Amino acid sequence: MGESRFTGRGKFVWYDMMSTDPKRSLEFYGQLFGWTHKVTAIDGMGDYTELRCGTRDIGGIVPFDASHGVPSHWMPYLSVDDVDAAAERIPSISGTVCVPPNDIPGVGRFAVIGDPTGAFVSIFKSSDPGEEEDPWVSMHTGNFCWTELLTTDQEKAFAFYADLVGWQRDDMDMGPMGNYIVLMRGAAGIGGMLAIPAGAPQPSAWLPYVAVDDADATAARIVELGGQICLAPQDIPNMGRFAVAMDPLGAVFAIFRGQQQ
Repeated sequence: MGESRFTGRGKFVWYDMMSTDPKRSLEFYGQLFGWTHKVTAIDGMGDYTELRCGTRDIGGIVPFDASHGVPSHWMPYLSVDDVDAAAERIPSISGTVCVPPNDIPGVGRFAVIGDPTGAFVSIFKSSDPGEEEDPWVSMHTGNFCWTELLTTDQEKAFAFYADLVGWQRDDMDMGPMGNYIVLMRGAAGIGGMLAIPAGAPQPSAWLPYVAVDDADATAARIVELGGQICLAPQDIPNMGRFAVAMDPLGAVFAIFRGQQQ
């Protein structure tokens, strides 16, 4: 039997869009990726809008108050063995606990944390292991396929997450872009870390990638739907083609077309 998609430490298992305008977010991503949605009632928490790619639940949309002064953004969920134990350790490894451990009735337990370089992520433990993991499903069109940390300090960030979830690393020389750390979970690469250029105003943040059939056509469609292209489509040698974009509400994400798709 393979590992369940929701079990095992150090996996990205879910993505929430923290949206200042949920209706606009649903329209944009539905038209762009063909995502559908369903509304689920969660005991004590009200309705929650789940995002679906085909028959697979991949994330959700959470209303986010614009008065915080932060634009809409994507929040990845990182699996841990024990949310409470992990949250208790966070301060000792130079992180912060922004939202303390809470239950999502019938779903699992989570907390929101900040790493030492200022990036935020939710740690999560499912109460239901769910379906068996399919190693190829993430590369299917419309699925989240990669998660990348753009950080002001690669070494500090990697040390934090390696301690938290046991990741290893595989360093790659990206030429003018500098060193790229492939985050390894055993023999599998599940994400990456790239240094933000010194002096750039961008804060550390996690960037989700969505698999697409055609990076250039999708980038053009993003603009048609009211989004912006932050980094025009370009090749990653021997891997594929990608672009970085911003949705109409300011949330940043990337698209990727792999060579083997």
